[in-house]
Order: sequence, then C-alpha cells, then structure tokens
Amino acid sequence: MFKKKEPKEKPEKTPMQQAMNQIKTAYGAAFFSAVLTFIFVIVSIWTEVFPGLNIFAIVDVALVFILGVLLVTIKSRVAAIILLVHYIFSQISMRIGNPELGAGNIAMVIVFVGAYFSGIIGTFNYHKLRKEEKNAAGDNSANTQ
Repeated sequence: MFKKKEPKEKPEKTPMQQAMNQIKTAYGAAFFSAVLTFIFVIVSIWTEVFPGLNIFAIVDVALVFILGVLLVTIKSRVAAIILLVHYIFSQISMRIGNPELGAGNIAMVIVFVGAYFSGIIGTFNYHKLRKEEKNAAGDNSANTQ
C-alpha cells in the first residue's frame, strides 16, 4: 500500500565544487569577523566594554573585508594566507595585551583558524584545477585542428 521511498543519494561533489566550498568558508568567516569587529569597535567607542578596541581597529576591519573580497572575486591564494596569518597574530597580540582573556574563547579561535586554513587549501586547489582545465582545453583544441 505504502511504498517505502529510497533515500536520494547526493551526487558527489566535484573537486572544483569542494574547492569553492572551502573558499566560501574562508570568506564567510572573514566577512563575519569584519562585521563583528566593526560592531565591537562602534560599541567600544561609546563604552569601555571592549578594552583595547578603538577607532584604529577600523583598519583591521577594512583589511579583513578587503581580503574577503579578494577571496570572492579572484580566489586569491595570497589573501587566504594573509587572512590566516593576520588572524593568528591578532589573537596573540590580543592575548598579550589582555591576559585576562586566557583560553576562554579557544573554540572560536579553532573555528576561525580552521576556516581560514580551509580557504588556503581551497584557493590552491581552485587554481590547480583551473590550470588543469586550461591545459586540457588547449590539448583538445590542438587535437581537433
């Protein structure tokens, strides 16, 4: 009477789709970080809730936002690497400047480092795959002539 539906299998993602997902993870983390930092800076200007954040942190927001844009538009390997290095140095300097932070937000640090590292892998894979596609297209056009 009732037929049991077979679960639909999801098609496997191509390597290019996997690379794009890794890049999306990194630029999503970059934009999230930029927006969150911007909000913290604005709140910090009027209050002392976030010590150490001042108007100069807008430069940090702009840098992270621009690097995120470079990931979206040109899948920049350099931008992906700078995002990870910048984040690690920012976390180190923030912990040196505010020793009371301790290990309270280590989970967040792990998530962001993972996202940015994923972006590095994704951008390198993306450009490798694009190069392979161009080489294959060049070989095919040479064979048809």
